[in-house]
Amino acid sequence: MPIDLSMLERLREHWGGLKLDLVDAIGRDYGCYEIEDGEPHFREELFEAYLRCERIPWPRFVDAGQRSRLRLDSETFREVATAFPKLENLRELRSTLSQLRLHRLSVGRDGRNRTLMGPFGTKTGRNAPSNAKFVFGPAKWIRFLITPPPGLALVHRDFSQQEVRIAAALAGDEARMAACTSDDVYLGIAKRLKLAPSEATPESHPELRKLFKTVVLGIQYGLEAQSLAQRTGIMRYEAREILARLRAEFRVFEAWTISVADHAGLDLTLSTVFGWTVRCLPGTNPRTIRNWPIQATGSEILHAACILAERRRLRIVAPIHDAFLIETPTSDAAEASLELDWVMRDASRLVLRDVELPTSGGELILPGQRLFDKRGEAMWNTIVRLVNAIEEKRVCTET
Repeated sequence: MPIDLSMLERLREHWGGLKLDLVDAIGRDYGCYEIEDGEPHFREELFEAYLRCERIPWPRFVDAGQRSRLRLDSETFREVATAFPKLENLRELRSTLSQLRLHRLSVGRDGRNRTLMGPFGTKTGRNAPSNAKFVFGPAKWIRFLITPPPGLALVHRDFSQQEVRIAAALAGDEARMAACTSDDVYLGIAKRLKLAPSEATPESHPELRKLFKTVVLGIQYGLEAQSLAQRTGIMRYEAREILARLRAEFRVFEAWTISVADHAGLDLTLSTVFGWTVRCLPGTNPRTIRNWPIQATGSEILHAACILAERRRLRIVAPIHDAFLIETPTSDAAEASLELDWVMRDASRLVLRDVELPTSGGELILPGQRLFDKRGEAMWNTIVRLVNAIEEKRVCTET
């Protein structure tokens, strides 16, 4: 992928001081960082005090010393921040400080990010590139470094709500498929359950859409009421009611998930349409078994799309989970975007036996522009401002 090499070098040069400035600019609102020997350190006890003050529930575990501790892994942070958006800046800051090693980002002198994609590197057959070396691995704001060279454009396109539609297709659930035909799958399902007005849109009901995205994706791997309530901030009885309505409305899907578990228990294996197989030994997490066919099918669609794209002479810059980034001459960008759309739809029909998955995005990034990700925009703007301030201060000192 083409990277803004000059900006990357500026970030690397100032990273030591930049980390402290970030903690001062963002971390002050949370009060859970301390500076020791010139390095910021996240303190669990300070974070726990912040949570008590804000009355935010947080998942816990009992450690080897029988002490109750906060779960501080990145997945837990992501889940709780979904329910309590005020934590999102802290989550992005913590991810930046703990996971990002700018010197390890694999960028050559030509400004290209290259790393092994790790094809078939997971149980589901999805790619497993290094999070440290791949620009899509660390914090979201890093993606703003992606920018095309002169004369070339980038096209970013992803499958629209892929996992929900794959689940409906594999299960043969007509009710679920009908919900997927709406402009927004998550609100479409909420409307079928009579929990959203018929005129609801992502713009008019953003919180409801966010809730049902968590609900719909979570139920695919067996999310229960307790966990749903924690992730979304709703009451437990509300979570139970939503899950009960979902299971009643999509009975075919629920029956299919039971049959998947039965098959795994009897044959000790599960396989995709093209033969990717996983062993299901006794003791395998039931959630893994329930979710595996959906994720593995998504992986096969991506693999098929890669082959079709190459045969149709599309230059893939990177496959990214359920999306693609391609490079094309600027004059051909619009046509290449449509061709990529056809490739991805064809791949889905090939794997899902004539069920077509729509795509979204089709974002064109022209020379002088950057790949945009709303989730990292605030952090990117903050970092650019701080880098400029550091350099201006240096110039003033030198003069």
